[in-house]
Amino acid sequence: MPAKSNQTAALTVALTGATGFVGGHLVDCLTKTGINVRALTRRPQPEMEKVTWVSGSLDNMESLADLNEGADVLIHLAGLTKAVTRDDFFDVNVTGSKGLFEAAQAAGVPHVIHVSSLAAREPRLSHYGASKAGTELLLTARKWAFSWTIVRPPAVYGPGDKEILKLFKATKYGILPAPGGTKNRFSMIHARDLAEALVSLCDASNKQAVVEIDDGHPGGYAIKDVMNALPGDAGRKVSTLPVPFPVLGLIGGVNDVLARALKRPFMLTLSTARYLCHPDWTVKEPRRLKHAKWSPQFDLKSGLEDTLGWYRKNDLL
Repeated sequence: MPAKSNQTAALTVALTGATGFVGGHLVDCLTKTGINVRALTRRPQPEMEKVTWVSGSLDNMESLADLNEGADVLIHLAGLTKAVTRDDFFDVNVTGSKGLFEAAQAAGVPHVIHVSSLAAREPRLSHYGASKAGTELLLTARKWAFSWTIVRPPAVYGPGDKEILKLFKATKYGILPAPGGTKNRFSMIHARDLAEALVSLCDASNKQAVVEIDDGHPGGYAIKDVMNALPGDAGRKVSTLPVPFPVLGLIGGVNDVLARALKRPFMLTLSTARYLCHPDWTVKEPRRLKHAKWSPQFDLKSGLEDTLGWYRKNDLL
């Protein structure tokens, strides 16, 4: 990455989602650039240089006001990815975001970066996608005092991720599941590259824009491409296993019933099965992020090597 200007390094960024998978990478990238971070957290966190932890949540307007105080940029990374009901998604991802944006406006924050998802392109497929589309609408349909940029990542992987780990664990048994079928295509991006892109966007470029981001590979990947990119022994004697929607949807439907009975969310639901089986989750070229100070550093092969190395180092594989 090119060195950031002194103007960028002197910034203060308000951040939600700092304690999550991508958030950990983003905090590291921001602070290494010299940016001061005010990060929202529900639980006490260890002290970090250049990080001020703000206790609170998206439903606490007092903590949201505190979070945005003195910030030059707000990066909204937090979001619910699994929930028991559709309403739960909207209560957090839409209602919580509305309060956050209003707090940013009241505090005079000049620019907001909202991390959405490619799922927002197809809001009828999943409750998650519908809620992300709803949050985008909060920004695009209303006149705010701040400028904004909406960033739609695809599948994000890298050290610290526990969701894609489940797929890689299946390679121990010689299979790599392909939700929906082996011809479905999807874009991917390493978490470090996504974090570096968000740091670059703190210069308030791409104003009033909805951008999509990936690792720069046109047309994305099929599951076979992932299989072929697996390093060393991980890619040997592994076959792709198509999992059609009727199968995935049945499992998801059962999980829906269990989730309501146990009042505990499951990652795979009927809603997420529809999302996973969609044939095209690739970045659309007209919306691809263009930034003079950013380009992805990980292709699929090097990114998987980095990720699998971290899994093994932490005895997860």
